Amino acid sequence: MTASDLLHPTAEQALAINQAQQGQSFKVIAYAGTGKTTTLQMVSAAMPQRRGMYLAFNKAIATEAQQKFHRNVDCRTFHSLAYRSVPRGITDKLRLPRLSPSFMAKAYRLEPITLRRLMGGRYEKFVLMPSRLASLVANAVSYFCSTSSQYPAPRHIQAPSWLHADDIAVLQQYLYPAVERRWLESTDSQHQAGIGHDVYLKLWALSDPNIPADFVLFDEAQDADPLMLGILLRQRNTQVIYVGDAHQQIYAWRGAVNAMQQLPLPESRLTTSFRFGEDIADVANLLLTALDESVPLLGNPELKSRVVNKPHTKMRDAILCRTNARAMELLLSGLVQGDKVSLQADHAKLNRFVDAASLLKQGKRVIDVPELAWFNSWHDVHEYCETNDGSDIKPLVKLVDEHGTDPLKKALAKITPITEADYVISTAHKAKGLEWNRVHLEDDYQFKINGLEHKISDEELRLLYVACTRAKASLNIHHIYDLVQQLKVKAASDRLKNKVTA
Repeated sequence: MTASDLLHPTAEQALAINQAQQGQSFKVIAYAGTGKTTTLQMVSAAMPQRRGMYLAFNKAIATEAQQKFHRNVDCRTFHSLAYRSVPRGITDKLRLPRLSPSFMAKAYRLEPITLRRLMGGRYEKFVLMPSRLASLVANAVSYFCSTSSQYPAPRHIQAPSWLHADDIAVLQQYLYPAVERRWLESTDSQHQAGIGHDVYLKLWALSDPNIPADFVLFDEAQDADPLMLGILLRQRNTQVIYVGDAHQQIYAWRGAVNAMQQLPLPESRLTTSFRFGEDIADVANLLLTALDESVPLLGNPELKSRVVNKPHTKMRDAILCRTNARAMELLLSGLVQGDKVSLQADHAKLNRFVDAASLLKQGKRVIDVPELAWFNSWHDVHEYCETNDGSDIKPLVKLVDEHGTDPLKKALAKITPITEADYVISTAHKAKGLEWNRVHLEDDYQFKINGLEHKISDEELRLLYVACTRAKASLNIHHIYDLVQQLKVKAASDRLKNKVTA
């Protein structure tokens, strides 16, 4: 950021700066590519006499931000604040070995338990072995740590919905004493078992902490979990400026609560994108309208960008998929064609899934891959894939069946570094916060078109909004073209209805 930038805020940025100078907490709704970081820099520079704290979700973002902000702003993560404040005896436990599920199962004397699970439209008996039960205990402590609850409870033990409802209650009651014991051991500096970072963050939150700043800039606030939100809401003498985009909330499945929609605070908006022109903004607005957003995203009138509808060509910098499985398929086909391909998907997660599939095929049990830990054999996995709940992992299972685990492992090992690649393959989740000149959308986004009707969930609309707004110069919507046309018709029809009723 140059001095010149600071002297020339847009009208929307000037409003946000003015609101910040009033000293009250508020939220800045910042659409995709609308200069959110620059605006926050302007806000902090306009209050040089006050101590600021910029809070980000990961260390890399916080470190990068520190280079950009006025010297009165400290850029941190929640974890780094907590680490300084929690007794050293607790943080020292990070270096201790973790309890393996099998060790925990023996130590806690967990016995196999027979439950009923729904398979192929009927309930059948299913034995949960001690190691799997121990994993549920460890996961329950992690889940409790992300909530605003004061103490672990049976509800923090999360079982899959395809277990019989009565059996879920039985399972929670059976495991609760072990969950309570695991939490107490985790917070006991004398106990010789390792912990994860979530434990000391939770302990800090329970201490009713005071953040040492006059104002807090909380970035990507739509992705906050109840724990983080609770900490900020309890800051009595600190102005908190929540910054984010409710429509880029794509992590509800891991506990995010969308503070941008929930908090009843005054708001200012950043609606003009510096990333792309009006054509891409038009597509984004169709998705936003379907999400009941009434304030449009404006494209940058000085930028030329275009939306194209044609099958994939070589003219692309990034291909954005919905799933890791589709990203892997494209990686394999790219390697066969001799392309230098980079993958911005979850490599580690894909590697673990392939390893776990290999073990199950050999008749061995899997513990540390949640998607496959419920099954005793690869046949079990196939049966599960035919149920509604199994649709999420079905593409990955198909990939393993068609290609085998060894070729998949080899493909993952051949990924080209991003700087040397012909193009990047990414999932929409992993693409959040990134941008490329030429973006192609893949064919695995989930929606149904039946004649003149379409069906798409809000979650999927948000994911497509994130994917479409990664493009700067060109966006290829070939695979969602029919959906876009239907959204256009619906938006026009709604406008007409509103005119008539007005």
